[in-house]
Amino acid sequence: MPSNLLSADTGFPQFTAQTSDGEKIEQITSYLFMLLEQLRYILGNLDGDNFNEAGLAEIGREITAPVYVRLEGAEGEITRLDVTARGLTARMENAEGDITSLTVTAQGLGARISNAEGDITSLTATAQGLGVRISNAEGDITSLTATVNGLRLNVSNGSTSSTISLTANGAAISSQTITMSGLVTFTGLADGTTTINGGCIQTGTISAVNISGCTIEGCTFRSVMQGYGSYGGEIQFCYLQNYMLAGGIRLDDQGVGSSEEARYRMFLYTRNVYGIAFAMKLESAGGLSLETPAMLHCRAGGRFRVDAPTIELVGSVWVNGVQI
Repeated sequence: MPSNLLSADTGFPQFTAQTSDGEKIEQITSYLFMLLEQLRYILGNLDGDNFNEAGLAEIGREITAPVYVRLEGAEGEITRLDVTARGLTARMENAEGDITSLTVTAQGLGARISNAEGDITSLTATAQGLGVRISNAEGDITSLTATVNGLRLNVSNGSTSSTISLTANGAAISSQTITMSGLVTFTGLADGTTTINGGCIQTGTISAVNISGCTIEGCTFRSVMQGYGSYGGEIQFCYLQNYMLAGGIRLDDQGVGSSEEARYRMFLYTRNVYGIAFAMKLESAGGLSLETPAMLHCRAGGRFRVDAPTIELVGSVWVNGVQI
């Protein structure tokens, strides 16, 4: 238990002419140990009772006042800290132009990092969401926004941009070029699964207005005529270029509808392409039959030739309106 302050006065070393140097040193050392013990006790038991009202009020004002701190280094470094009732602001910079700043308030947090080359990264966080923006002096910008409604990522270079939006209801991707690498499988479609692997698409049904390619294989190929015959219902064959139509198979619903020309019909045709008149040949390794419950009409601008070892005509035969 330390002694009281009165003992510090009464115990003050007293020397006489007869006091030797050794005794003086011993009294001084003992007195210093006593003072150290009292100081430790006082500092370890400080409270409001140790201060008068004016001194205590002054200390309180110092503690609750705003804090402004500025530190400077020998190499041009500067660190500044401002603490007020509204929030906290910190800024650090160096001689090379690198700057990092932080702002914290009750509404949220903001951070910004930049350099002398114009590169800037900023972060904003509030109760509503999070935002990140990265940019450079060339105008390239990458931004990310995340809220409770979804996430949006945007990348732009001033002339083009790419955007990915993700919400609870779906995802949207917009870009000038989209490249997918690896095996891509789409499920949850209207019916079935579609798999894209390199140059192969495996699926059930493909519905399209135009399909361009060299080889199409499958069990059944359907072309549906739509729009009252304005499109569909046709297979076209082109020569050299996809716009040089040389022939095809086409459905038609715009015929006259007479006894000689039906309204609904199918054409197997060829065309003239830049002076090249494509002929048509039906060649069969076995038999060949033309059957119809109605009239069979054949017309030729030149000769009509039938060449066979035996020609059989069954039924009434008319030539130029005369029955033979």
